[in-house]
Amino acid sequence: MTVEQVILMLLQIALFASVLTLGFKATLSEPFILFRRPSLFIRTFLAMYVVVPVVTAAILALVPLPVVVKTGVILLAISPVAITSPHNMLALRANPAYVYSLLISMSLIAVVMVPISLAILTALPLAHDASVPPFEVVKLIAQTVLMPLIIGAIIRRLAPRWAERLSQPINAISNKVLLAALLALLALNLGGIAEAGVLSFIVLLVLTAVALAAGHLLGGPALGDRAALAMASAKRQMAIATLIAAINFPGAVTIDVIVIYLIITMLVTIPYTKWCKKQLVAQAQT
Repeated sequence: MTVEQVILMLLQIALFASVLTLGFKATLSEPFILFRRPSLFIRTFLAMYVVVPVVTAAILALVPLPVVVKTGVILLAISPVAITSPHNMLALRANPAYVYSLLISMSLIAVVMVPISLAILTALPLAHDASVPPFEVVKLIAQTVLMPLIIGAIIRRLAPRWAERLSQPINAISNKVLLAALLALLALNLGGIAEAGVLSFIVLLVLTAVALAAGHLLGGPALGDRAALAMASAKRQMAIATLIAAINFPGAVTIDVIVIYLIITMLVTIPYTKWCKKQLVAQAQT
């Protein structure tokens, strides 16, 4: 077993554990809260699975990038929400029910939407040789998102005290392993950064800004919910994108693009988060 295979295995385990802790925190009814609010569901869905992929397709049609870079960008655009950031959303006073429903429902929808979006985008003259068998994507999403969510919700139902007690330590460890695994993949493929080029960095920066803006504008009247959707739209599920890339597109550049986006997103969301906190303080004083 190679070093990269070990890292990918750790990535899958960490992602499974991270989603499991989300299942610990949610009741079996929470995934369906959004479905009972059609307007909010549609806006959330548009921000996550329509605006970002459409803007991505437009940018890739206009900007001359290498196919391996386009592949990485496409995988990011179609990846589901990062389920590791509920505490960041809650810190911005987002409605807890909306946060968990957003994370869970959009992750479940990913089982269907990721293969469909991937098939559509790769059918366009953007990255014609960047195709993935839909069944393999469905299986990967089901194993890393659907299964741990269901298991976590069942454990919460049967043993709520154990779920509450284990949630924080498991989540803390899994987040550290996820970040370490992604950085390790980046270190193994450092040569791809130069090949990606400055233009790729600019495209990733623009996509991050567009995702934040789309979520903020479509998130509804409450600033906390707007911030939650903005962060969900920008912070794509890097682990899913990386796994698909590593399994189907083992080229260094594709993986590097995904990890670079993670770093860019972390940097861009810092000023956005600070701005939201200032707005919340101003609202509280009026």
